[in-house]
Amino acid sequence: MLGCLPTRDQFDGMSLEPSFSECVVSLELEAAFSRKAVQVTCNNDEVLFQVGEPGTSVYLVRAGEVGLILTASDTAGIGFRAKAGSLVGLPAAFSNEPYSMTAIAWKGSDIAVMSRDRFCDLIASNSAFSLDVLKILAAETRAARAAIVEASAKRRISKCL
Repeated sequence: MLGCLPTRDQFDGMSLEPSFSECVVSLELEAAFSRKAVQVTCNNDEVLFQVGEPGTSVYLVRAGEVGLILTASDTAGIGFRAKAGSLVGLPAAFSNEPYSMTAIAWKGSDIAVMSRDRFCDLIASNSAFSLDVLKILAAETRAARAAIVEASAKRRISKCL
């Protein structure tokens, strides 16, 4: 695990493009989520959760950006960006497992947070919401696979140099 959290500049140097997932919530799910969630404006960089913590909440990025860090070693990690419309912490909260990444909401971001139980009730109330979540999880899986391939390619290239 990274010993300390990166600054925004350090994160920018470790992050991959494009964003973690280009698949965002539908307007209907965003509205329903926002109505039932707690709204937070980040006046500073805020840690939403850290790797290994229980997946107790889901976060909707309403504005700004959240940096997600996948720890690769004690001193290295891979960064991903979650932009407006992204659900953060979804895989952990949905599966009732610990978070596999650390999430930092950057200063100026607007975030909506909802408990795991409330989120599960929300998506159970509307089958279209369940399909939205399934699409997002599938897109995150594709993005994670692409990131693994990219990181692997960079590693191979650096060994050849």
